[in-house]
Amino acid sequence: MATPQEICTVTAAGIKYNNWETIEVRRAVHPYTIDHCMLTVSEVSTVNAGGLSALKLAPGDTATVTLGGIKVMDGYVYLRQAAYDANTHAVQIGICSRAQAIMRTSVDGAPGQYIQQTIQQIGSACFGKVGVNFKVIGNPPGADMIFDRISEAIGQTRFSFIENLCRLTNLHMIDDGNGGINAFRGPQGHVAPLQEGGNILKARLLLSADEYVADIAGLSQTPRRGAPGAQQKATAKVNNPVGANLGGNFSFPAENAATKIALQMRVNHQVDYVNFKTVDGAVTVQGWFLANGDLWMNHVNNTVTVNSPMLIPGNTGRFIIKEIVHRQSSVEGTTTDIMLTNENGLGQEPLHGVNPKPDQ
Repeated sequence: MATPQEICTVTAAGIKYNNWETIEVRRAVHPYTIDHCMLTVSEVSTVNAGGLSALKLAPGDTATVTLGGIKVMDGYVYLRQAAYDANTHAVQIGICSRAQAIMRTSVDGAPGQYIQQTIQQIGSACFGKVGVNFKVIGNPPGADMIFDRISEAIGQTRFSFIENLCRLTNLHMIDDGNGGINAFRGPQGHVAPLQEGGNILKARLLLSADEYVADIAGLSQTPRRGAPGAQQKATAKVNNPVGANLGGNFSFPAENAATKIALQMRVNHQVDYVNFKTVDGAVTVQGWFLANGDLWMNHVNNTVTVNSPMLIPGNTGRFIIKEIVHRQSSVEGTTTDIMLTNENGLGQEPLHGVNPKPDQ
């Protein structure tokens, strides 16, 4: 029987459902962004209901999810799948964060324009129309840059519109678990080491230079209302030992007309993407909690040191957590998968050789 620290509870319409056969709760930066929870059950134990037929959760129902008594998601049911025959019967329930609205809705039918506003202002206005908060955290340099004029495009999702602006300010987005989205650059904290022969149950690590290039250039025009914009170019170097001997260059046009500082941050974002693709790791640990009692799920975008001579050529390495998956099943028990990427794969401070000013 699971301990109180290993119970996942879904609350909907005042009813608590808490006896699941399998549990998967996920938070990630790339490529998912929106928190998800998937649960299966064959017989349900609830506060106010006593059997499988009483599990009436249906798509559209609002629901909250807690792990070990800590709320991790405020969302709604998006999937219900039930099946039975003479010998078996089961129900699968999928729950997503309220922030999912930015993925399934487009900008307004008459696309808007934003004049002389920051990404904080634009994101708050765009996401706020579907009840999703937007917040830039950590005060990353240049993120307070003022966009002279930004226009929405017909059919563009709200997520895609703001994600393009995040590229121009070198920010990454993550679900905050409360129906909002946080934008950040670089690690937001550090957690205790993962140790081979200690807290690591199993692990894998992929180091890859398939998409590595050493020099990156971005091209754009400076936005000018009523007049042609001047050509702009920004460059940056990738400094990563995984592909240090490969070299190569990559040039690309920015998605929007950009000022000098915005184009440089867009190039920096591409550098981070190259770094992101060089490392893909997964470490599984027991339980859902760190030694200090906090959920691992709250530490996506934190750095962690991994000490493992079997995985790492240099025996130890520092990575950033790009995704957390909390799991529970009768076969595997209660575990957490910690997904890793290059420690600079989600940005770093300060900017790559840029002294940002909002009016540049």
